Amino acid sequence: MARPDSDSSNGSVRSASPDGRGPSITPVFPLLLLETLRDMDRPEEVLEDEDVTVSLPRRFGLSDVVSVQIRRFQEEVRTKRRQAPSQMIDLMRLVVRRPDAEAIFAEAGRRVALHHWERRAATVRGALRVLPNPIPRIAAQRAVRRMFRRLAGNSPLSVGRWPVEVRLRDALSAAADPGGAACAFYGGAFAEIMALHTGRSYRVLHPECETHGGESCLWRVEVVS
Repeated sequence: MARPDSDSSNGSVRSASPDGRGPSITPVFPLLLLETLRDMDRPEEVLEDEDVTVSLPRRFGLSDVVSVQIRRFQEEVRTKRRQAPSQMIDLMRLVVRRPDAEAIFAEAGRRVALHHWERRAATVRGALRVLPNPIPRIAAQRAVRRMFRRLAGNSPLSVGRWPVEVRLRDALSAAADPGGAACAFYGGAFAEIMALHTGRSYRVLHPECETHGGESCLWRVEVVS
């Protein structure tokens, strides 16, 4: 993994980018994306006149293909085997075809952030709940940087200190989805990791997107409550 270097001109932290072709992405990404797809396809109820043998096969998240892939990525997470960007792009393209793609990506991002948060020591999580600002805010910014490195692979990344914002060039989401819905994955992860560290609710703005002609994708948080 590339070592970060500080960009003192704008107060951000930048991660250098090699060629971006090798395995560089946490397997937690595809695992939680597929688990979200599966969970959203589970029927909340079965109607009396519903023919489950007809309706369930239409739910791709409940297919044997997805089940096999989930088991595979569970093993990849256990062995901490990094994934290639091309694999993630192909997986995201499967989700992009769905009308509820943006909701799936946003929820998967939130689950990734929760996974990242729960890997912190319980004492640290408890302390961040009671420590005064700016300590939780600084911890959140650092967590955003660590998390996005694992999710973005070798794509050029910068994280501003405050207001916390993330700029990502050659984003996997933009490569996978020219419509821009896949960018909700990074937005969901960003808002959730900030909320978990600071105890505040955030709205994520996405004022620049590569899918709409931007040179990079930019996400910025705005406090809601």
